[in-house]
Amino acid sequence: MDTIIQNDLSIAYGINVLTAEPVDGGWLNKKWKSVTDGGTFLVKQFSRDRFGDRQLGYIADALVRQRFAGESGIPCPTVLLTADGQPLRYLDDGTVYMVMTFCEGHMETPQTVTDEQMHDLGYTLGCLHHCFSTLPADGVKGYPIDCTKMLDDLRVYCRTIPSDQRFTEIASALSSEWLERLPKGIAHEDFSPDNLLFHADRVSAVLDFDRSCYSFLGHDIGRALMSLAWNGGVLRRDNVRAFAEGYSAAHFPLSSGDLADALRLTWCIETLWWIRPEFSGECTPKIARFREEVLWLTENWEKLDVLLTNE
Repeated sequence: MDTIIQNDLSIAYGINVLTAEPVDGGWLNKKWKSVTDGGTFLVKQFSRDRFGDRQLGYIADALVRQRFAGESGIPCPTVLLTADGQPLRYLDDGTVYMVMTFCEGHMETPQTVTDEQMHDLGYTLGCLHHCFSTLPADGVKGYPIDCTKMLDDLRVYCRTIPSDQRFTEIASALSSEWLERLPKGIAHEDFSPDNLLFHADRVSAVLDFDRSCYSFLGHDIGRALMSLAWNGGVLRRDNVRAFAEGYSAAHFPLSSGDLADALRLTWCIETLWWIRPEFSGECTPKIARFREEVLWLTENWEKLDVLLTNE
């Protein structure tokens, strides 16, 4: 850990670092599991190459919502505030960092996740969406959503994908009215296995709220299902059903049609992220999987309702 941060932790938060172990993950950011005389914390330094003042302002807002979620009973790290009540600490040399409690748990994969874990994951996400629904949307990043522009941008992008006209066909058949009727609200927006910890059959922590913003609630749902219920080209109905039952118990009922909409919405958002020329060759296993998921959704677009039925 940088000496300047270690020294400032004592000044700003009254904690003295005993050991600091680097934690992987987070593009360009730095993270340390820090054992201190006041407990174990995760210290995260934000890259100024990646984040400008405006983006850091959005992150600060998201961290305040994370604190609210924790106070409302959602399992997530507690963000420590500075003396003036801010979630981010700015130093004179331009360093920006934050401190939160370190959460224990393990990550699951599509190969290891159980129906019980999927049920609790759905319940946890439903509770998070319900919690965030009590907050005002005005001023939150992403609000309001311009569905017409979103669809126009998707259609333009799909026409640049030379290898598969199927993308253009799907995008051309979509309507802004469909997007308008989908549930919207403040979402997590990175609800993937890297940010989900489990202990036994329960979710022990939801991590990394940095991308939280006003969005489509179905994207969190679709991302969770593709990340954990889809494996080897198969969407496992038992996992999907367990997740939907948990979510329905916490927020609002999810029908097979709602789940299909969530998966199609995930395609609409993530096609622009993962179907890119630079990812058509060699890429990281994580990006390769995201790409495979989008391609599978493309291939099975019309069959999603059938694949998700309980019969």
